[in-house]
Amino acid sequence: MINPSNSENSPLRTMLNTWLEIIAIKWNLKNKDILEIGIGGDEKPSGSYKYFGEGNNWTTMDINPKWKPDIIGDITNNSIKDNSYDLVIMTQTLEHIWDFKKAIEELHRITRKYVLLDCPWMWGFHRDIVREETPTHEWDDYWRISPSALYKLLKDIGFKNVIIKFKEYLTLCIAEK
Repeated sequence: MINPSNSENSPLRTMLNTWLEIIAIKWNLKNKDILEIGIGGDEKPSGSYKYFGEGNNWTTMDINPKWKPDIIGDITNNSIKDNSYDLVIMTQTLEHIWDFKKAIEELHRITRKYVLLDCPWMWGFHRDIVREETPTHEWDDYWRISPSALYKLLKDIGFKNVIIKFKEYLTLCIAEK
């Protein structure tokens, strides 16, 4: 099965990209260290680069070397130094991480300031074609997290300011350390 949420024309991606574009215009970040986690299938350098990459120090991370990220690794088990990035972006990824709480704890640890995060709510089960052909169960489609649960989880982990935007398909979040 091809991952329908990877299509730039899907309702989920349209909502996400509109949200990212609005934030990027509002923040107008320059000379910042930015990490995008979970780039699988996006055009290089990654999906959010077109919104936040220009004028910034852009780094990508993915568990799968196939996508040629700058960092090949698992967000739940990594050696990134504390407070390494001004902004960490992890979109279309949280639902694919078994230990999603540990992933969010790591986002808190490695960011200096902000995290942009989303998780589908009303969206069908999806996995990419590589994993369907050779399932390893290291990466799959595991979770749907409600806006209330994501808010509570982020606050419990230590994020100070958490803004949740809920759309019919998607829970979007800005979290500030």
